[in-house]
Amino acid sequence: MTSYDADGIIAKFINDPATMLPLMALAMGFGFIQYIYCAVITRRDRISPFPVYMHTYYLAHDLMFVLLFQRWFVEYDSWAFRVMWVGFLIFNVFEVYSLAQAVKYERERDFGRWFSKGVTVRQATIAVSVMSAVAFVFLGTARSFLDDKLMFCVFITTNVMMAIGPALYTFQRKDRVRGSIGLAFFIVLGTIATFLPQGLGMYTTGDPDYFNRPWFFVLGATCLIIAVWHLVTVRRLPLRSPSPGMAEATGMAAAAA
Repeated sequence: MTSYDADGIIAKFINDPATMLPLMALAMGFGFIQYIYCAVITRRDRISPFPVYMHTYYLAHDLMFVLLFQRWFVEYDSWAFRVMWVGFLIFNVFEVYSLAQAVKYERERDFGRWFSKGVTVRQATIAVSVMSAVAFVFLGTARSFLDDKLMFCVFITTNVMMAIGPALYTFQRKDRVRGSIGLAFFIVLGTIATFLPQGLGMYTTGDPDYFNRPWFFVLGATCLIIAVWHLVTVRRLPLRSPSPGMAEATGMAAAAA
């Protein structure tokens, strides 16, 4: 078999939603928890636990599936696809919020080496817009050239990126913020959920003949090792003390409230 059975997977979601939707909810549920952690940490500490390229790629990825599932739940009259459409739309809200926070608080760190002077909000907004657009064009081109209408394999890239991206980000840091350990723990659980065997995992159950193979589980084991290393590393880092500016801003916000 050279490719997975896209039509067969679509048929499983339509004809057996009682099996496939819980597996999809398990995979997406950990993603929601991870992004909630990201939103809380970014809003509170003005520093994202995810690098900016993750947000731009996820935005492009999930927007593509918002458009696809919007079309499919009309074409197939499937409530399962409507549920998934809502899920990806919620992800898009998280991603846009995270990018807005990055532009507001982290633009100097994320884009400072691109510009000779201080990074403006306009420059950072253009940068994240271009990055998101390029990612969307890349994914659309891959879907067209590979003749892959479902892009089911692309789902995995977001889970792999979640296991690796924050871990590499943590490696560059000397301390942690509150919530970092919880986030790293749920990244471990989300990685496990992605690569579960047939009957428990979305991919291996959706097309067991294609995904239930050794290299799929080798990839899963590799991602899990990185995710566990991330968790262990975060636990060893000292907790960051609030900066004077942050403490002052927090105090002003509390007084205003």
